[in-house]
Amino acid sequence: MGFCPKEQGVLKFLRLFFSKFTLIFLSIALQLTLFVLATFYFSAYYQVWTVVNVVITVVVLLLIINRDMDCEAKLPWAILVAVAPIVGFVTYVTLSHNYASRKERKAFAKLPQLKLADHHPNAPVKYLGQLNYLQSMGAPCFSDTDTKYFCCGEDFFADLLTELEKAQKYVFLEYFIVEHGKMLDSVLEVLKRKIAQGVEVRLLYDDVGSLPHVKSNFCKKMCKLGIKCARFAPLRPIVSAVYNNRDHRKITVIDGKVGYMGGINLADEYINETHPFGYWKDTAVKLSGNAVSSLCTLFLQMFDMATQQTDNFDIYLCKNNEEVFADKGIVSPFGDGPRPLYNEQIAKNAYLNLINQAVHDLYISTPYLIVDDAFTQSLCNAARRGVNVNIIIPGIPDKKSVYAITKQSCKKLVAAGVKIYKFSAGFIHAKSIVADGIAGIVGTINLDYRSFVHHYECGVYMYDTHAVRELYNDLIVTAQNGELQEKAPALNLWERIICIVGHLFRPML
Repeated sequence: MGFCPKEQGVLKFLRLFFSKFTLIFLSIALQLTLFVLATFYFSAYYQVWTVVNVVITVVVLLLIINRDMDCEAKLPWAILVAVAPIVGFVTYVTLSHNYASRKERKAFAKLPQLKLADHHPNAPVKYLGQLNYLQSMGAPCFSDTDTKYFCCGEDFFADLLTELEKAQKYVFLEYFIVEHGKMLDSVLEVLKRKIAQGVEVRLLYDDVGSLPHVKSNFCKKMCKLGIKCARFAPLRPIVSAVYNNRDHRKITVIDGKVGYMGGINLADEYINETHPFGYWKDTAVKLSGNAVSSLCTLFLQMFDMATQQTDNFDIYLCKNNEEVFADKGIVSPFGDGPRPLYNEQIAKNAYLNLINQAVHDLYISTPYLIVDDAFTQSLCNAARRGVNVNIIIPGIPDKKSVYAITKQSCKKLVAAGVKIYKFSAGFIHAKSIVADGIAGIVGTINLDYRSFVHHYECGVYMYDTHAVRELYNDLIVTAQNGELQEKAPALNLWERIICIVGHLFRPML
């Protein structure tokens, strides 16, 4: 028996109202409401309340001033606490938190780290510094790995299914978003066959990132299929700073021999089965060889933190010493995340190193351009010293308020000679950079404060590989087919208001 459109609408509303997301949202909203009401109640005791406000303001301001964080981030928090001490304090404690939880820190301390290479591959002095930096951050470099670049989700998806069919020992999947549809369901069909053949399958997904896309029992369903499934930082109906650091990584590892990394999640919009924002442009890189051991280690670290277990990493790491590799370039997969697990902003510094090293040209693709003054100045300096700097942003935004700040960020860049291109066909979700056509990064890293400071991210730095040359050619073609912004994109009144507020509170986004 079918339902009329009106009845379908009612059913959809009821499902949403009684969903896990709504219930958790209402629980958190209730806690915040009780807090605000308590604030008004105690404010009746004027003298005591005034003293409490002053003490809280002074203490929190001292903590902010002495905290090891970007100066740009300190100002908005200081203003918020000064204007509304109690509310500002709670917001500061909750949203500024960029330290891994105590549970994550204890688990991470027990886990093996990335193993540095026994030798340092040869590279020109100009790019040797980037490799030295990544090595010092615990990210080994490899010259015995083949690379393949995918310029769209459709190509990545087809190759992924082919490689999954070849799995003999294990398959590891780590994604920010999973959503039922052609992509995920096709992957699960292959995985079910592999499980029947004795292949170990693990799936780690971010609970907040996937919350709107899968039901609350998704993890249990995966476990019933024989998949070792885990949610990263499960969302609870309690106000907590733990939710601030999300697992934004996208990694697949097959038998320790093949690995994937990029911006593509397991959802249909990434392979253009659905078109919420026009054509969805995304990218990924496939690694085949010894560098896959780094991807395997990154996955196991996160999975073990999420499950509070300790694996024997060595049984999953595979060395292909006897294999001949056609690709003679250098690759260095790396991870990044909140402190103190990662004591530097590795992803941001790796990007800045490439920008500062560029001599001839620089191409960047990003869905969000919400960078700080230091990053903006590096791009402007590159353009002024004669580098042909090109940045590709979406033509159709997925978040209009964030896109307003992206357009505002273009103003100073265009004035300095940076070329901004709109991806006219739709939304570009690719997160990549390439300098002089020979050195680049593909990964999960957005150009915003949240990716640089809060989230667990990953990327692969490549020098003189097949994939980096294919990336370079793809970005050139994408820019040529895009819409060059002769002037900074115009802002309407609403966007101007968003930017006035958003620029101040940019580090909180």
